[in-house]
Amino acid sequence: MQSQILPSRSALVDRIALQFEYGQNLICLVGSSGLGKSYIAESFITDKYPDFNKAYIQLSATTKDSDLMTQLLQHSFRGPLIDQQLSLSQNFYNLYRQSPCGPCLWVLDGARHLTDEMIEQLQILAKECPETLYILVTAQAPNMLRDALDIHIEPLSMAESRRLMDMFFKQLPPLEDPIFHTFLRGCAGNPAVLLEWQSEQQVDLRATPKKATKLSWHLVLLTVILAMLMIAFIYQKELTALLPEPEENSQLNTVIPATKAVNDDQKAEVPLTDGPAEVSKPVTVEDETQKQVESEVEHSANEQNGLVKQQDVAAIVSALANDSTVKEIVAADSNVETKAIPAAAEAVAEQLLEGAEQPPQPVIETKKQSAQVDSKETNALPTGHVDMLDDGAWLMAREDSEWAVQLLAVKDKAVAQEFIEQHKLDNVKIYKANRSSQIWWIIILGPFSSLELAQEAKSTLPAQILSGQPFFKKVDKIKQEISLPTR
Repeated sequence: MQSQILPSRSALVDRIALQFEYGQNLICLVGSSGLGKSYIAESFITDKYPDFNKAYIQLSATTKDSDLMTQLLQHSFRGPLIDQQLSLSQNFYNLYRQSPCGPCLWVLDGARHLTDEMIEQLQILAKECPETLYILVTAQAPNMLRDALDIHIEPLSMAESRRLMDMFFKQLPPLEDPIFHTFLRGCAGNPAVLLEWQSEQQVDLRATPKKATKLSWHLVLLTVILAMLMIAFIYQKELTALLPEPEENSQLNTVIPATKAVNDDQKAEVPLTDGPAEVSKPVTVEDETQKQVESEVEHSANEQNGLVKQQDVAAIVSALANDSTVKEIVAADSNVETKAIPAAAEAVAEQLLEGAEQPPQPVIETKKQSAQVDSKETNALPTGHVDMLDDGAWLMAREDSEWAVQLLAVKDKAVAQEFIEQHKLDNVKIYKANRSSQIWWIIILGPFSSLELAQEAKSTLPAQILSGQPFFKKVDKIKQEISLPTR
């Protein structure tokens, strides 16, 4: 059943059915092209007489009488045997005598394609059919079928035209729109012309909201992004503080113990003599050395905004320093000049400042004095000390995914040797790295196959070493440090 049909057209369908019931078996629906004759015929055969044998045939210029007769009889009878030598009415009578067909409804769309012989056969059946037979034919002009009742289709009114368009279009201009109103009047109630309306091709005279709002929103978003990028570029150094701690920051904790080791050992008064026979006046180097080291530490602490305090330095130094370091150096040779110890302290203080990423302070010493202190420190080591091997080649053969715990990083190889012998650690490796065009000796614990094993090994370290804040490092990072060229 067709759902979309105008009330006037529905009333016309009811009127046709009423005329059939009044005894008019042949009706011709007349209307000009486009008024909806075919639509009404389809609605009629769909809605009316559900118990009838129905046949809807749309005629054309190529339709032959034999084909039309065959289709009508096949829709009316079950498996009919049609004789093409006989007419429509004769075949109908013969088939009806063999097997009655029951009431029938025939709808022929396009009467202008009917021949005179077929029109005469339809008239005969409409008058003399032994069974109820209703025939509805559509035509563009009246009086095309003799003895047929002509029912004319009227054009749609303005209200029905608007209502028909509402059935097929979702959005329509208001009736007050001059263009749309002119279109309705020009269609003259013809449904075929009304349905040719194309709303996308019409000019909408109503004010439309500007799209500047959406465009401005994009401009604001782009401006905010550019401003954020500019701020990030200007404050690049401040933003780097949010990143993971760089390698240079971790060197601060490992260099401090060597500096304070000399400072703590020098707290005792060390008598130095110019000759082996006569003992000169004892010289106290504590004041001079401590002042120099403290001034440099304070300078470094002020530049780092209070991140490193002297008390923290003392705590770390106590874990890594050995009180006998300076004593052994002094006892090894009594001919060391009184300026050698301050020079050593200044050299160690220089290491502290370099590890904290600060410009080095001037060291008041000569190359000759530095060479003397280094030679004395080497001679002051116990006889059981052996030069350490560089495990760099061995570490280069390890897997990149392994982990190690860095314990110490110093420039003095003797200090690294003293650290290993003092704490007597197992599974300790040492390698040489180039940092800022200087040679550093780095002591690590491991390596281990996973970070969990490295964490477990770190937890077993003595409290003195843990106070120095050892940290974890992957083997691939160690390989990068080892492979850096020395300049």
